[in-house]
Amino acid sequence: MSKKSFVSLCVSLSLIFSLISVLLVKPVDAKTVRVAVVSSLSGEVTVKKGGGSKTYDVYESMSLNQGDTIYTGASSSVTLNLSSGDADVTLGENAEINVSDLNSSDGNKKSKLKVWAGSLWVKVKSLAGSNDEFEVETPTAVMGVRGTQFFVMVDPVTGAIKMAVGAGKVSASTVTTTEDSDQKTTVTYLYPTQQISLDSRNETEDLSLKVDFLDLADFVKQASPEVIKEFILNKAEIDKENDEFIAQKAKELAEGKVTDDENLVVKSKEELDKVKQNFDNLVGNIAKKALTENKFDQSSMDKVVADANKKISQENKKLDLNKVVDLDKTAGVDAEKEKQKQELLKKLEAEKLKIKLEQEKKLAELKKQLEAQLKLLEEQKKKIEADKKAAEEKAKADALAKLNETVVTKPPVTGGDSGSGGDSNPGTPETPVPSVSLTATLNQTSANEISNMYNLDVNLSNFVGSNDIYGVEVHLLYGSNTFYSADKPLINGTIFGRDNHTNYAQNIKEYEGDNQKELVYTVTGFGDAANIAVSGTQKFVTIPMNGYGHQEVSVGKIVIVRKNGTSIQIIPIVESSIQPAILEIHAGV
Repeated sequence: MSKKSFVSLCVSLSLIFSLISVLLVKPVDAKTVRVAVVSSLSGEVTVKKGGGSKTYDVYESMSLNQGDTIYTGASSSVTLNLSSGDADVTLGENAEINVSDLNSSDGNKKSKLKVWAGSLWVKVKSLAGSNDEFEVETPTAVMGVRGTQFFVMVDPVTGAIKMAVGAGKVSASTVTTTEDSDQKTTVTYLYPTQQISLDSRNETEDLSLKVDFLDLADFVKQASPEVIKEFILNKAEIDKENDEFIAQKAKELAEGKVTDDENLVVKSKEELDKVKQNFDNLVGNIAKKALTENKFDQSSMDKVVADANKKISQENKKLDLNKVVDLDKTAGVDAEKEKQKQELLKKLEAEKLKIKLEQEKKLAELKKQLEAQLKLLEEQKKKIEADKKAAEEKAKADALAKLNETVVTKPPVTGGDSGSGGDSNPGTPETPVPSVSLTATLNQTSANEISNMYNLDVNLSNFVGSNDIYGVEVHLLYGSNTFYSADKPLINGTIFGRDNHTNYAQNIKEYEGDNQKELVYTVTGFGDAANIAVSGTQKFVTIPMNGYGHQEVSVGKIVIVRKNGTSIQIIPIVESSIQPAILEIHAGV
């Protein structure tokens, strides 16, 4: 089934329920599992869980995990907060991004996003550890950063990419395979007001040739309004980071050191002043171009500028579009090096054109072969259609002959007893308070022997009326001497397991933290499934567990939702009121 059809079918078991929420109780904070939280969204935003095949609607404050893939539709956007503030990522419309890596090992954090389509703005805060990593991978190149804001755009058809830097320093790298099957990595570094455009990984061995001054018109055309808005709103942080860069370069000049990188040359204070002027006016030029290209109307732009200025304390740093100075393309550029670079680029473009012409020639030959095959197939198709038509005519004639020989009588429709059914109204009864409870039962293998296996029952009570349920997510917390018996089957209770409610899906996964474990079990209806009323106390699920010694399993978090038309409602449960299930296990007793 297609992605679009599932968007209309499902309220996601993994979207409705994040595996680890920022609202978890404090003991879970010690876990090493890292997540991405949806901080805001607009329009159509969906996600496919890692290892899954269905897509589900995203909602604000939900958590996404390593392996999840996010999609945005037309005129849509979403902002993700990675791992409690390590980075903010804003996706524009028609984007596809995979949360590839959110690992922590020995105190070092690694974050990687894979971008397959669309545009995004990334704001990475200064990474705390020397071995911390943050990467954005595209089909063509990998961007590695430390304390940076930058833009990435990927063409979903060709895989061509464009990356532009707003603050800090970004590495762009490609990995290619040589004729000897060895892998070769090529790296270059970009600074604010610079961009790199790549059509393929093996386009050139010298990536600095593809680094150019920011093309304002092209950037504004490619970036979605939400991405441009984030660029403007972050002016205060962009200025701060760029000011620190300029101050460092001024200090180096005072010490007699010059900057002569492949993409940035600063040999005097005059050259540094030109670079600084560009940095100071970068955001203003983006805003002006977005206004003239009708990405924003005047009132919308005025509001964005006003919001950006609220974060800026220095008056001379506040954004005033009437005082923006045009960017100087000669800033930080060595004229002689630039001349040589342009000559090499001409050769590179000539080689690309030659390859393109050769490919077009091969395609023309293949086209001729294909046309001949299509002609043959068309002739075969006509013969098949003629045979099919003849067979249909014969079958139609046979059916009519059989119908004429058969007399079909239809039994009369008899009316049923509608009944009187008095409509007495004794008053609206009080709705019982919904609740959740845990119980645990040891598995006794014989009359004199008890194993270390036990069943953990999660029970739901009094979810009726406006509290009937569509899905449940429960987070169970326990110590290192307790295990989820993944080799034993789950036992569905009388709620979602009933025969007349087969349109449901479930998922269970155990996470291991530093000091404790967490088991996340989710189940939700989909398609034509309706809300379920739970009268009295009924078993939600029985989970097979295993352990030794003192066993204590508590509820760290539980989310229960009901479907209300096309939206969902969360039914509040006081999690602290749910008593833990406690056992003492002494195997063999």
